[in-house]
Amino acid sequence: MWNNSGQKLATGTFTNETASGWQTVNFSSPVAVTANTGYVASYHTNGFYSADADYFATSGIDNSPLHAPSSQQSGGNGVYSYGTATSFPVNTYRSSNYWVDPVFNTQLAAT
Repeated sequence: MWNNSGQKLATGTFTNETASGWQTVNFSSPVAVTANTGYVASYHTNGFYSADADYFATSGIDNSPLHAPSSQQSGGNGVYSYGTATSFPVNTYRSSNYWVDPVFNTQLAAT
């Protein structure tokens, strides 16, 4: 997980992966986030990933309290990076959704 400036906030390692289907990784400790601030959730893979082109082209996704803006609103949503090492994703291709979603715990946010 990154802030919008490219500072890495947290990392995790997938365990007990399956050949297909949803994968979940948990951070060792919760990441504090600030309301109305953008963050980037990403993953590094050695070849396989899921993507839906044009997903963020004209509309965003709202699932309060989290919001994913459209590419038009944000200047490019659905970012990626290629390389052998983990790096902050800054490239976009057809407003694609790479299906990385944070698990947001509102109970922790209220404490």
